[in-house]
Amino acid sequence: MSPEATAEFARELMMHVWIPFADERLEDFYHPDVVGHHGEVRLTLADVRNRLAWDRASIDDPVYDIQDVIAEEDAFSIRFVYTAKLRKTGEPLHCGVAYFYHLREGRISEFWLFCDLVFDYKEKPSL
Repeated sequence: MSPEATAEFARELMMHVWIPFADERLEDFYHPDVVGHHGEVRLTLADVRNRLAWDRASIDDPVYDIQDVIAEEDAFSIRFVYTAKLRKTGEPLHCGVAYFYHLREGRISEFWLFCDLVFDYKEKPSL
């Protein structure tokens, strides 16, 4: 992809997956064998799906204030400030987030997450 197409891919990923916490199009954006890194934790596509389910069940009023999108042919980074409320307690969430993505064949093959809020990608939602 061109850097412009990669930047559009990043915007589409946010619009169709992360902003609505929707997993219906994960396979359009992530390889089935994607590897994610969050600190010492290794993540899979199933873990991304778990995270979206947890967010759908637990988060109200999410806002992604995107600060930067930097795109190359086969990689991009996105930096944003995330704010939301925990549904059960009303407690506010506020964190700075940076993701770095590598692409293969037009989909995410590996990613790194840096966030100043601790959470468990592998936790399944308790509904």
